[in-house]
Amino acid sequence: MQSREKGLLLSHMIIIVTLALLLLGAEMILTPLIPERIIRWTILMALAAGLYYFLAPSLLQPYLESDAKLKEMIDHTLHELNTPIATIEANTGMLRRSLDDPKAQQRLERISEAAKNLTKLYESVEYHIKENIDHIEKRTFNLHALIDGCIRKFAESRGDIMIHNETAPLQLLSDKNGFERTIDNLLSNAIKYNRPGGYVRFYTKGEKLFIEDSGIGIDPKNLFIVYEKSFQENPTTEGFGLGLSIVKNFCDREKINIKIDTEKEQGTTISLDLSRLIIK
Repeated sequence: MQSREKGLLLSHMIIIVTLALLLLGAEMILTPLIPERIIRWTILMALAAGLYYFLAPSLLQPYLESDAKLKEMIDHTLHELNTPIATIEANTGMLRRSLDDPKAQQRLERISEAAKNLTKLYESVEYHIKENIDHIEKRTFNLHALIDGCIRKFAESRGDIMIHNETAPLQLLSDKNGFERTIDNLLSNAIKYNRPGGYVRFYTKGEKLFIEDSGIGIDPKNLFIVYEKSFQENPTTEGFGLGLSIVKNFCDREKINIKIDTEKEQGTTISLDLSRLIIK
């Protein structure tokens, strides 16, 4: 990546130096012919724009072509990775119906669970790659249904935490995978930092989504650094502290205003302004 950046920088430097030399020469020629500086420089700027338009493609084309080839290679590789995962899942489903031995069933369940984990890893890798090459596709989806799906993922890990989905069935147009990852991270934090027998509540008011929990809250002094990578208010808590950093990056990219209202030992409410995503 560093050599690519150096190549792009060098290409632009060549264009800029070439244009500067040409403009200096043109200035010397035009000065005796056009004494008015404003008119002369208007002509020179138009000339510079025209020259850049013709020079840039020839120098930048190799990088544009490499981007297209990289995208094609990534799409092909991801497709090939998905095929064996689908094969494993299909065959474990057929074997599950034909096996009677409990031990064999247990082994099959472990294989099935490993395939599910591999699918999650595949989806995560796919998303990160597409995110980094700016190839995220926006899709229409239902907010209430998406949150229901996220809640189901935490059915086993939420313990005695009650999770309520009281959101309106808003239709959104956005990066669905990124939005789902955002909800997953917010829900994971709300469960992780909650109290025994506590709750998490999703609800909407107008064009805003709220995630309220009965957890331990966040110290107000940490609200300025809560989105930083690796931030963890409690260093002994399991995890890497990346959740809110991922959430903030997604919100910034999708122009979602995020706000945290919290009080230590009283709980936290996070609001997401979805006005730019709602299909009206």
